[in-house]
Amino acid sequence: MEQFYADLETTLDDIPKKDIVIIAGDWNAKVGSDNNGWERDMGNFGYGDKNDRGERLLEFALEHDMMICNTKFQQKDCRKWTWRSNDGKTRNMTDMILI
Repeated sequence: MEQFYADLETTLDDIPKKDIVIIAGDWNAKVGSDNNGWERDMGNFGYGDKNDRGERLLEFALEHDMMICNTKFQQKDCRKWTWRSNDGKTRNMTDMILI
């Protein structure tokens, strides 16, 4: 995972600072619904509980002045989760868009 972030940071270093950067993907990270301390990097509308990968994604967003957009806006009549277990009981938001 750390090699992935190192490669991503190398790529970001090559992008002119004036450009708008959008990164989307399946991070297997859960940032959770509690944005306490992360208000600048995520909104009020996360989903579920945070895991270690979610913590790392938030740290990355902070380091690069990015926002996790999935959590910024309330989704009416739309699901917040992006992954569901086969039995349908467990749901998580793991696909994230950073700007």
